[in-house]
Amino acid sequence: MDRGKMKKEKGKEVEKIKGRGREEKKKEVDIKFKEKEKKGKEKSREVIVIKRKEDERRKEPVKTMEKAKEQFKGKQEKNNDGDTLLTTLPPPPAPEEKNKILVLGLDGAGKTSLLYSLASHKIQQSVTPTQGFNEVCITIDNNQMKFLEIGGSEPYRSQWEMHLSKGLLLIFVVDSADHNRLGEAKKYLHQLIKANPVLPLVVFAHKQDLEAAYRITDIHDALELSQVGNNRKLFLFGSQVTECGSDIPSTLQDAKDLIAHLAANYQ
Repeated sequence: MDRGKMKKEKGKEVEKIKGRGREEKKKEVDIKFKEKEKKGKEKSREVIVIKRKEDERRKEPVKTMEKAKEQFKGKQEKNNDGDTLLTTLPPPPAPEEKNKILVLGLDGAGKTSLLYSLASHKIQQSVTPTQGFNEVCITIDNNQMKFLEIGGSEPYRSQWEMHLSKGLLLIFVVDSADHNRLGEAKKYLHQLIKANPVLPLVVFAHKQDLEAAYRITDIHDALELSQVGNNRKLFLFGSQVTECGSDIPSTLQDAKDLIAHLAANYQ
């Protein structure tokens, strides 16, 4: 409320006060108008704050443009007079493509041997454990598929989950004859399943030709694959790669064809 107008109203109310109790009533009027004045000041402060916020919002695009200019590293073409003719902004970064088939499993499960056998159509053996990452390109039906194997020893397992978002599907390899570590393999497999509930899963029960190897049904139960869920495509294959140099068995060829089909449909 305007200060001059408030004084006039106060004067009118004071003039109306007559007779006894004049001083007490004047005090009441003073208190009343002091409260009005206080509210008026508070309202003015609110208006100032709102106005300040609106001004800041208007300035924000300008700040953003200034920041963009500072960070801008595009190309500029100039004419003979030095005037800028064309400014080309750098393209935004492309979203990361899901283009890899992840190959995971504990150390010693036989991931590398299996991968090289799929690539060469011949049984291959590798005794050197993968340290870090191993990327292999395999051509299936004229399509080149990228397989990314990540080391299975403990220091590398913490990196498994962060690569799930890049995967077309997950291949998980277990050593069928290493009974003592099946529980550990199950733990990590179910962590991966929980982190990505829809990624297609192909499990290889590897080293089936060893005398101590569990059968496929035993591996299914030991890994509790029945708890994987209905929203995920799941396949379990038995594999063996101990006869070096021979052609891969038909079951491994079937698995290879299936992997190509799943990857093509998940892209």
